[in-house]
Amino acid sequence: MNRWLAGQIFWPLTERLIGRDTMRRYRQLRASDHDAVSAITARQTAKLRRSLMLADAHSPFYRRRFRAAALDPRDPDLGLDTLARLPLLNRADVRDHLDEMTWRDCPGGPARVYSTGGSTGEPLRFYIDRCRQAADWAARWRARDWWNLRPGDREIMLWAGPSSGTTPGRLRVWRDRLLNQSVLDAFDMTAETMASYAARIRSVRPRLLYGYASSLALLARHMLKTGDTLADRQSPRAVFVTGETVTPRDSSDIQAAFGARVVIEYGSRDCGFLAGACPAGRLHVADENVIVEVLDPAGRPVGPGEVGEVVVTCLEAFASTLIRYRLGDLAQVPPEAGRQLDGRCVCGRASRQLLEVRGRLTDQIVCRDGDSIRHMHALSIIYVLREAEGLRQFRVVQDSLRDLDIEVVADDRFTPAVQAAVLRDIRQRMGPDVAVRITRRDRIAPTAAGKHACVISNVEMCRA
Repeated sequence: MNRWLAGQIFWPLTERLIGRDTMRRYRQLRASDHDAVSAITARQTAKLRRSLMLADAHSPFYRRRFRAAALDPRDPDLGLDTLARLPLLNRADVRDHLDEMTWRDCPGGPARVYSTGGSTGEPLRFYIDRCRQAADWAARWRARDWWNLRPGDREIMLWAGPSSGTTPGRLRVWRDRLLNQSVLDAFDMTAETMASYAARIRSVRPRLLYGYASSLALLARHMLKTGDTLADRQSPRAVFVTGETVTPRDSSDIQAAFGARVVIEYGSRDCGFLAGACPAGRLHVADENVIVEVLDPAGRPVGPGEVGEVVVTCLEAFASTLIRYRLGDLAQVPPEAGRQLDGRCVCGRASRQLLEVRGRLTDQIVCRDGDSIRHMHALSIIYVLREAEGLRQFRVVQDSLRDLDIEVVADDRFTPAVQAAVLRDIRQRMGPDVAVRITRRDRIAPTAAGKHACVISNVEMCRA
């Protein structure tokens, strides 16, 4: 597809048909990209007031919280420091009070239910409206602008592939074609499929690659092992990694195989796009859409160069508003030496910066497929579990190529029929050579290291 047609005609058209004003937001973000700190603060303050007033009007849960904190969203003196008066929002709060937190007929509705829990093992359901979707896409493309990329550029994604046998899946495939996008299934990473992926990338010559960090690293190592790396003229402009922490080895292998810079995109399913890396290597928060706090264990903002917990307030999400939400990640704030005197990054932007995000590593699942070894992204299993009714927590443990044990904490809605359906789906994904078992627990204890990892693979010898 012609790049101009894809980016200037079909992208705005398809977004409009979906009901999202993404192009308008994208232009606004490009215009505000180099705003001063004072302008950013004023805009965030206005949006925070709006979010608090809407939450007060439409959410009994937040109304109680505001009253308990003696906070009046209509107070004309309300500022960003007002957030510190509110308690932090935990996943359990959202799970237990979702109905009271949800505004189903909000602007950008009707709200659609989504789920997350890929790295914590605690499934969480919430609602997303089209306003938040549009804000996410606009911020994502604004961050790609920094790498001289535009809507309509050829893109290959190593992601969860759409089901071509369903109507939404077929529509997604056609939309991807119109937008110069294509998806390679990150959940199917056999040696044969990875060879075909490398050939596809070489044939399409995308301007950008995008995908799960571990899946891109696995493909990169396959290409390095087979000598099937990209020549300079075939290299994309950048490889965007997301969804999990990228290790130094992963970054090195990806860059060596694809001949392009590795660019981190930070976000989550529950909070959307949060930050993107600039060419100077700093993660810039999408301040127009979110407020990101980095807090110490006492709930105070960390100092320059320090590491703290990431807490997010969404400013463009109205269906299930998240205010001071504990995302579960750790981030490091840059030292003062990394900023110019006016608060700007060396790239010229004054938006909030993060030096590094220390999220969670997602293990690969490995198993036998006949006489060969097959690698599979753990999310292919997690996706099944997090959609199961009544499942409150889970952990997947693999101790051998032929065994997969799943521990679950569930309520009465996790019936024998639901468990049977979960087992059937996972066994179908794992193949006939793997025994899959589900064991119910009263609680799932942390690992010996104190971590609440939801996927633990002990099959070290089979990793690429």
